[in-house]
Amino acid sequence: MATPPIPATDHHTRKSIATMEDQLNFAWRNFEDQQAIIRAADLKAGYLVTFLLFFAASTIPLGEVVFPKMRWTLNFAGATCLLYLLTYSLLALGFVRSLYLISHVLMPRIARHHQSPRVGSELLYYEHVSQHKDSSHYFAAVSSSTPEQLLRNVTDQVFELAQICKSKIDSLREFSISFKWTLLAWCISTALGFSILRWH
Repeated sequence: MATPPIPATDHHTRKSIATMEDQLNFAWRNFEDQQAIIRAADLKAGYLVTFLLFFAASTIPLGEVVFPKMRWTLNFAGATCLLYLLTYSLLALGFVRSLYLISHVLMPRIARHHQSPRVGSELLYYEHVSQHKDSSHYFAAVSSSTPEQLLRNVTDQVFELAQICKSKIDSLREFSISFKWTLLAWCISTALGFSILRWH
């Protein structure tokens, strides 16, 4: 006996389910990629903060010894002291600005585009999950969700992570510029400081 043909409705349903699975898998991979980028940005920012603290820890004690030896005369020594004061000030400003920018990379973010949960879209974001009465209530909400609702939860989070990622990367790029200028000021200031210390 020949196998009866699959009705068009069943074929359409199977195709829709397969398409939904592909969409969900794509969105979830995107979700994981965004998280990886955010973790990498946080890790890089943490490393760079260590260098900033080193700049401060080495510059301040050196300055306490150098400033009493500075000479304000109209000669090479006076120009050296003026340049040291200038680079020291630029280093301080760069340090403050770099810390400000790095704080925007490291600070926690909250959801902005869906701060209040919508029905069927409160299953993934942690603040929405915590609003369920207990784990059984959350389980029931997930169990009764349609594939479209599950996909919407993931895409909402992907969109939110993309906003967080953009904010972090933009701040990290600005910090990179500030950090380079701070490093240059630190090198010049330190070299001039040790040069002044050799004066009698």
